[in-house]
Amino acid sequence: YLDVNIVSADVFMENDFAYIPKDSAFVRRFLKGETFSTNYGPYKYDNFFDYYKGKSNYSFTAAITVTGPSFMVQNGKQAYGGGVAFRSLESFYKFPGQILRTWYMGGPDASIINKEAHFRDFQIASLSWSELFFNYAVNFYERYGNKLTAGIEVKYLFGVEGFFMSIKDVKYYWMNRNKINIDTLNAAVSFALPVNYDNNLGVNLNPWAKGHGVGANIGIMYTKEKKINSAKGKKPLCANTYDDYQYRIGLSIMDIGGIRFNRFTRMYQSDIGRITKILTPFNNYDDIASYFKPLISQSARDTSVFMSLPTAVSLQFDYHFRKHVYFSGFWVHPLRFQNKSVRRPAQLAFIPRYESRLLGISLPFSWYDYQKLRLGLAIRLYTVTIGTEKLGAFLGKNDFNGMDFYFSVKFNLQKGKCSPWNLGACQRTHKSKRKKVVK
Repeated sequence: YLDVNIVSADVFMENDFAYIPKDSAFVRRFLKGETFSTNYGPYKYDNFFDYYKGKSNYSFTAAITVTGPSFMVQNGKQAYGGGVAFRSLESFYKFPGQILRTWYMGGPDASIINKEAHFRDFQIASLSWSELFFNYAVNFYERYGNKLTAGIEVKYLFGVEGFFMSIKDVKYYWMNRNKINIDTLNAAVSFALPVNYDNNLGVNLNPWAKGHGVGANIGIMYTKEKKINSAKGKKPLCANTYDDYQYRIGLSIMDIGGIRFNRFTRMYQSDIGRITKILTPFNNYDDIASYFKPLISQSARDTSVFMSLPTAVSLQFDYHFRKHVYFSGFWVHPLRFQNKSVRRPAQLAFIPRYESRLLGISLPFSWYDYQKLRLGLAIRLYTVTIGTEKLGAFLGKNDFNGMDFYFSVKFNLQKGKCSPWNLGACQRTHKSKRKKVVK
């Protein structure tokens, strides 16, 4: 009836461009926590990683979630809770391979010199924010072992940083390794970053929040219970019995809403014809602004920039097979309601698991972004859980092109356990009340 999360975190990265081969000594050194130098790596162009050849475009996603103190209380047909969290998500999708390979090699390959390149419709996005959230759920229908529950979580958002670049059309060719001729550039970039634009791009957290917003999660769940619960009347929280279930099906929409940045914002738009640029190094933001100034047709400072959260629809299923054995699964698919947003990757997963009071083990099989199959492992020892959805990356069995790791520390007070020896909080209160009544 009471769940308390002390701290939990999830670190995730996946891409289909750069990788470290599974037989590389670097993977073993990385997993051992040894340091490495990027200047004298084993691969071409002094990089410590290689890249997948033969692809026309690539995708990348990185995400960090840290949830601080949070709680949930179930009181009869209602449940409510709240907490704090920090989240960050960066992504690009179907990014032109030629541009990434040019970056990897530190300049254009000889094979593309004086050859026109033409790309359309690709984007880069990044969004980091903190959130203060409150949630509420209620069993609005319960009859003959069938139960319907609806819930909502409302979040107040503090925008730490936001970046969005959209390239609608670009046509160019390299004249040599240091000079590029741009024939067409139709692009827009908007950002609010936690850096000092005037001082070598140093960190600037004053103000910490560059914008604010509101978000929400909504969902509905059907539960088929194993037994019909006929218990009535008010009870202390700890005295409510746990109602086991045969299966549960849920549907939800996650991360509705967004953040409006209005501090330290910059907006630039380009819609130009032919121009020639020589590559030069950048030392600060002014260098970058001066270099790209001829490419800019419109600009604005300290204006309003709105970015959407990574909205997605999700379908969940959980089946109680035997006493401690469960089979569950979920499907997540990104939704996009406006252009300026970060993209959450699609995912389909099947998760067999063993659950007891002291031990939990799960083996998630997932299909990431409808492209890659992955196997994970999660282990819970009483209140501590650690896991990954990409086990091969840590065992060195696959190329190291991403990682996933999560952990949580939480505790709960069980329903129907009012004894102080069973983590109950009500037993002595009951006894004292009964004694008073008898007297």
